Amino acid sequence: MDIRNAFRKMLSDYIIIQAEIALSIGIIGSFFAGDEPISYHYFFLPAILGLVCMLPCLITYFKEDMTIRQIILQRVIEFLVIEAAIIASIYYIVGDALGLAGYIVMFFSILFFDILTYGLSYWFEKKDADAINRKLKADRERE
Repeated sequence: MDIRNAFRKMLSDYIIIQAEIALSIGIIGSFFAGDEPISYHYFFLPAILGLVCMLPCLITYFKEDMTIRQIILQRVIEFLVIEAAIIASIYYIVGDALGLAGYIVMFFSILFFDILTYGLSYWFEKKDADAINRKLKADRERE
């Protein structure tokens, strides 16, 4: 993978992770945060957390020939980093206001959006791969 494609993929994944974080924080905040005062600088949390959560992804941009086991390990580490970063930041913002139930719901909300984003990414990538395969097949049939 050339550096330009790696950078494009990194930027795409960063935006996806940032959206995932913003949705998770928004959903949990709307249900559990209530009247907790927040500062305007919390607006930047998804961007900062997105950078932190991208760290486990860096290997995937520069190593093209990963085994299935390596990919699964990378995805599990990425999920754990996302969980830890978001839960720690929410605890920093609202403390114990969410209670145990709020943090459990947050865990499952993050898990849901993580699975959703991987599913959508797979679907889009499969769609692109199928289009390329159809073009290749048509080219072979013409020859």
